[in-house]
Amino acid sequence: MDYRLNLGAWRKIFAVPLCVAEDHLKIASGTQLKVLLYMLAYPDLGHRAENIAGAIGISKEDVDDALLYWVSSDVLACDGKEYFPSENAAAVSSAPTPAPAASVTSPAPPEAPSLNTPEAMALLHSQTHFPAEIIAGAIKGDNAVKALFDMYQSLSGRLPKHSEQETLMILVEEIGLPCEVTMMLVEYCFNIDRATPAYMKSVAADWVENGITDIHKAEEHIRKLRAAHTTEMNLRRRFGMNTAFSSKQRGMIDEWTNLGLSEELIGAAYDECIENTSKLSFAYMDKVLRSWLDKGITDPAQLADMPKPSSGGGKGESSSPSYNIDEIMKIAKSKYKK
Repeated sequence: MDYRLNLGAWRKIFAVPLCVAEDHLKIASGTQLKVLLYMLAYPDLGHRAENIAGAIGISKEDVDDALLYWVSSDVLACDGKEYFPSENAAAVSSAPTPAPAASVTSPAPPEAPSLNTPEAMALLHSQTHFPAEIIAGAIKGDNAVKALFDMYQSLSGRLPKHSEQETLMILVEEIGLPCEVTMMLVEYCFNIDRATPAYMKSVAADWVENGITDIHKAEEHIRKLRAAHTTEMNLRRRFGMNTAFSSKQRGMIDEWTNLGLSEELIGAAYDECIENTSKLSFAYMDKVLRSWLDKGITDPAQLADMPKPSSGGGKGESSSPSYNIDEIMKIAKSKYKK
């Protein structure tokens, strides 16, 4: 008699590594689990990020993020062409699995150009694409890069999105900004609630242009930036503004503070502006402040010693009456003379 096993519905069963259930169900996102399950279900397909994204209804960027998560978590490994079980992933499957590589060597990132060159500055505004396997290789192969990504995840409370990962890689691998300086830059951006890829690139551009490429220079520059940010926040409250200053307004505030003018004196100029124009005008405040500076006034207390303008019609600086009191007395005497 011939024996045969009819698997029925089991024909569509596939194996899932036990470590996924034990270690990742609580921390992996639904999107990350979807990507892994899809690849396990269809291991013989030539997977492209676009195909996976279309099949499970997510974006291509989400696919890249998910693959980076599984490679970083040592569930999958990648040699740049295909994914396969990592050495540390206990795959439960009766089917033969690809032999794990003894060591995985990720493609080397592009050589970093010299800082503050036209080529380096152009990269800050580029849309360079870093595949998930290159990012994962950099994280696994360099403790400093891993520390940078770990810090970003700690500050954001989540895994960095692919656009954020690429930004970090551009700053570290292509621009050549040291990891420790990049960490300081990232932390500063989070502290002022402006941790977006575009803003981090703009800050990096400013730092590179000004030669801020070591810890000590970065620390001193951040101190100045924080002081400027505090001044800006205080002045916004003083001016009753709910929106951020424009770049031109911020530039004028920087000029005033660089001239040694305090927040209090700028606030006094604002009061003067409102009293005379009934609206906020940076141009008017600038004239007032420079006029005070020409008079040697750098402290609001000195304003009390300034001569007050005449209230008699605004013409002339004299406080003398515009009439002749003796003539008025003569007229009064002749009028009421009996």
